[in-house]
Amino acid sequence: MNRLIKIVLLMGLAVVIFGTYRYVSAQDGHSARGGSTPSAPTFHVDIPETLSTKHALQGTYINSGSLNGESVSAGLFTPIGPQLTVLCPGTGGTCTISADMWIENGGTSDTSNLNRVCLYVDGAPAANCDFYAGETLSDLGFENSTNPTSLTVTHGNHTVQTYFWSQFGTAVGHYHSNYNVFKP
Repeated sequence: MNRLIKIVLLMGLAVVIFGTYRYVSAQDGHSARGGSTPSAPTFHVDIPETLSTKHALQGTYINSGSLNGESVSAGLFTPIGPQLTVLCPGTGGTCTISADMWIENGGTSDTSNLNRVCLYVDGAPAANCDFYAGETLSDLGFENSTNPTSLTVTHGNHTVQTYFWSQFGTAVGHYHSNYNVFKP
């Protein structure tokens, strides 16, 4: 019985020593296999005395639905979903409208079929409408293209709407847009 206790204690001690070795190796940034794990770099940052402008959420407007595979013509900006009216409250000042827009598109075999997702405010395109949001799959499958953007508007009511552009045309399935209005 004495011999069994000694063997169990020796095995326990070996497990503790091995576990400690692995823990210390991990803390040093080295794995037990001898490789090293990269650590994130640190940077010197001067912290300014003045704070950045804080914005308070005034409202969220959600537009979501499905076009059930309706075709979008090649090379034309096409409205996706209904136009919404959003409010920048107050009698003066400005608001920031932030838009997160997703368009499910596909069902074509065209290769290199680039697309764009664009926010229109009061009938005019916002910034980033000239940037490609994605490339429609050429295997008849569907994917999501997105283009988050924001812009500053004056107080009062404004219209927002998501538009989609496809180089060679495509089908559109589900769409979802979150329009958030922030006031500084």
